[in-house]
Amino acid sequence: MRILVVSWYFPPVNTIGALRIGKFVRFLLERRHEVGVVAGSRWGHPENLRLGAPLERVAYAHVVDVNALPKWASKHLKRNAPTDAQAITRAAPPEGEDARETKSPLRSLAEFYVNLTNLPDDRIGWLPWARRAGLRLCGTWRPDLIFASGPPFTAFLAARSISARLGVPWVAELRDRWADDPYGVFPPWRARLDQWLEHRVLATAKGLVTVTEPWAEFYRHKYGKPLATIYNGYDPADFAESSVRAASAADSPLVIGYTGGIYPGKRDPTPLFQALTLLGSANEHFRVVFCGTDPAHVLPLAARAGVRHLVEVRPSVPYRQSLDFQRSADVLLLMQWNDPREQGSCPGKLFE
Repeated sequence: MRILVVSWYFPPVNTIGALRIGKFVRFLLERRHEVGVVAGSRWGHPENLRLGAPLERVAYAHVVDVNALPKWASKHLKRNAPTDAQAITRAAPPEGEDARETKSPLRSLAEFYVNLTNLPDDRIGWLPWARRAGLRLCGTWRPDLIFASGPPFTAFLAARSISARLGVPWVAELRDRWADDPYGVFPPWRARLDQWLEHRVLATAKGLVTVTEPWAEFYRHKYGKPLATIYNGYDPADFAESSVRAASAADSPLVIGYTGGIYPGKRDPTPLFQALTLLGSANEHFRVVFCGTDPAHVLPLAARAGVRHLVEVRPSVPYRQSLDFQRSADVLLLMQWNDPREQGSCPGKLFE
């Protein structure tokens, strides 16, 4: 079977989305399917993830940053930003303090611009080049199916356009929710636009894929289309190559490890830091190590709880090294949002 995969994230970029799609493509290649890939470029993440299989047809399409103007405005607004040391204590307001701030007219205008133009997301500037790259790949090689994975959901718009041009069916994989994503914070008018665009685009898909059964039930009810639930997972070969964890010394601190990003205010380590505070001086027996996490999303929370000295933030590492890091920890941390809207969310790191 010939399959054209459209996904912004794809190896060598080191993200969980690229890991899933990269493994999926390798799986298809090993089973002798013919695969072409249209992917993004200039991801802004480390590019050290190996595909592990030869791939002849792959196009890393150009992207235009549609947010260059608001980024310029934001840069000027931050001219008087606090130093790193100040940011650690100021980035998170004290408990009970209203975190809302009075927005300047320039900031309000920038937010309106982003909400209006970033539809469905901030990768919309990739769409014309992704479409062109896909049609170029299919100039002498016609796929039987187009498989698009999002987010970002601009990949769906590209797949729909290529599908219409070639007369080839397409399938949409929702690794996260689109218009119904509870992590998105948009004004009501933008939320209605998202719902309208999602319906318009997914109505043309022949089928849907999602990653958990609660989400599958939701989308079956919403669209009534054929739907497959394909959970995230892990590749046993990766763990066979990962080094075996050595036993920690009896007098060494217990290490709690975490890999990846967090969602401040939703999925964040505040409860853990508060628990360490309650331990008093006994918390000296613990260390919390984050790998590949934005320090600005962690250190202010630790400072507020008074446990900054127990927290370490390390830079992002290649995927295999992240597995070694997890094996070297005594406890692995998994954070979920304590909200009913989180129902059905099952992060890829759970399987690791």
